[in-house]
Amino acid sequence: MSDAPAGVARNVRARATPMLAMRIGWRNLWRNARRTWLTAGGIAFAILLVVFSMALQFGSYAGMTENATSLLTGHLQIQNPAYVNDQRVEHTIADATIVRRQIEATPGVLAVAPRVEIFALALDAEGERSSGVQIMGVDVAAELSTVRFLKMVKQGRVLQSADEAVIGATLARNLGLDVGDELLLLGSAKQGGMAALALRVVGLFESGMAELDRGLLFAELEAVQNAFELGDEVHTFAIKVVDLESIDTTLGMLRREIVRDDVVIRHWEEVLPELQQAIELDRVSGQFLYWMIMILVVFSVVNSFIMTVFERTREFGMLLALGTRPAGIVALVLWEALFMWMLGALIGLSLATGLLWWLADVGIYLGAAMEEFSAQFYMPSRIYPALTAGAMLTAPLVMLIGTLLAALVPALRIPLMQPVEALRAE
Repeated sequence: MSDAPAGVARNVRARATPMLAMRIGWRNLWRNARRTWLTAGGIAFAILLVVFSMALQFGSYAGMTENATSLLTGHLQIQNPAYVNDQRVEHTIADATIVRRQIEATPGVLAVAPRVEIFALALDAEGERSSGVQIMGVDVAAELSTVRFLKMVKQGRVLQSADEAVIGATLARNLGLDVGDELLLLGSAKQGGMAALALRVVGLFESGMAELDRGLLFAELEAVQNAFELGDEVHTFAIKVVDLESIDTTLGMLRREIVRDDVVIRHWEEVLPELQQAIELDRVSGQFLYWMIMILVVFSVVNSFIMTVFERTREFGMLLALGTRPAGIVALVLWEALFMWMLGALIGLSLATGLLWWLADVGIYLGAAMEEFSAQFYMPSRIYPALTAGAMLTAPLVMLIGTLLAALVPALRIPLMQPVEALRAE
């Protein structure tokens, strides 16, 4: 008879395999099914909310970036380093035709638009009204392939000949001009002399951005080059890449292909730093919110396992009395936590994936009232969530770590239990 307890203890230890612990852990979840479903539901809700919010956030960033870069700047820009800091007419890129061919031959480049950008004075035909403008000499076909600004012509048409101009609607009102009227441009040529260019207005654009609508003028590239004595020189190459996600690869290829002292290749983040700052600020604020949600849910999981440990004190005391190692009992509790996380993650990810899969196709329409407001911040009128690995895996992995830690904290009380006292617990 004296050998019976020892035999039972050896039998319990022998059977305490990981597979047995898994089976017991899964069965223990359903001893209090209501608590299990509530805790797993909290985990599922946190994962669903965070995954959906992150996918929506990443999707909005992609939309903002594409909307901003496709408007006028392009994904990449090539300029003279001096022109970046001081936009003077003489800071140009020489041999523009050769450089353009090099850009077009680079893998990953979809389109390139050469531009001459000069500040000048615009006057109406009578010389009674004037306004400072930025002349943008463009190759119309290349411009339409690279960006969409010229597609915003609301009245008239785009450029077709060297004596035509497309101007902003606000600029037209300030100068008292309409489609068909003539204007005169006066500025300084590259060699320092006076440059003059007479053009006929053939189109008016409305971008919704006051600064552009009152101060931007488009003319044919060759006409502007001739008027300002630039020859085969430009100030900017705007580049559209095939895939925005692989833009860094294309940027590296361009830098290896075009090695010149009068050329600097700039990422859109350098061209539009205010957009990059807005994205980073929104990303940080979003992360703070996500962490708060997940921490609150983890606290609820901690509370659930604290109750589990206290309610099962006698059970744990009996296992200790039979010779089960404390580490084995702690492992049993952790298996329960793992299964609870798996249940919540399965529910949360299933709901999030189904919802995002549908919204990735139809998008979320912001409404007519938001279109004008969103355009000022480069936001598209419809947001498409991004089903990225970061959005889908961050919340489940964080909740996995949080759930295991939440179970481990109260489970650390188990090694401190005295079997006799635990068996007397109510």
